[in-house]
Amino acid sequence: MIKNKAMVIAKNLKETILTELNTQQLVRIPASEEDFFSVTKELPFKIEYHENEIVTMGLASLWHEAIVMNLGRIFNMLFFNNDDILVLGSNSGVQIPKFEGGYYMPDVMVVKGNPVFKEKSRAIITNPYIIVEVLSPATKAFDLSEKLSEYKLLSSLQQVIYINPEKVSVSTFIRSENPNTWINQDFYSLEDALSVENSSISLADIYHKIKFDD
Repeated sequence: MIKNKAMVIAKNLKETILTELNTQQLVRIPASEEDFFSVTKELPFKIEYHENEIVTMGLASLWHEAIVMNLGRIFNMLFFNNDDILVLGSNSGVQIPKFEGGYYMPDVMVVKGNPVFKEKSRAIITNPYIIVEVLSPATKAFDLSEKLSEYKLLSSLQQVIYINPEKVSVSTFIRSENPNTWINQDFYSLEDALSVENSSISLADIYHKIKFDD
């Protein structure tokens, strides 16, 4: 009976989300943590959970996904011989410590050391080391304000990288020796390079094959 009820809730939530995405770029729906986990398996795109709301923009754009693949390739090459570092894609979630039941789905995530999972989960990580978010017009404000402030509360996290798929623009936030102080750098040229784990990553590689609208 409980299983059938969960299936009905997931079906109704799925229909609500898909309906609202027809008219809105970003959908935010009040939901419980149980509702969130019940509907994640029903949708073909990632959803996030923030302060008792399901948040999603639906399917990502082509260039968004191309940049994600570029970053995955770059990071896998960068850390290929480092057995202490694991590179993960957007189907792995992060639990936010500020409030119970907050879950984000970064586009790329790096874990250093053994992954620490949320209790009773093998997909939700609590100890990310580097997080990458590829921005979209719908989620940019949410990513740069609400999510960034929550990410900074993760004691394991050392770097957050934001990438704009519509133009050459990359922002990085690196935790300093003072844990509560973050160093922000912004890059706007394909000739620029940002530092990740004492290595240099060129923007030309991040934006490889990416075409911008005129």
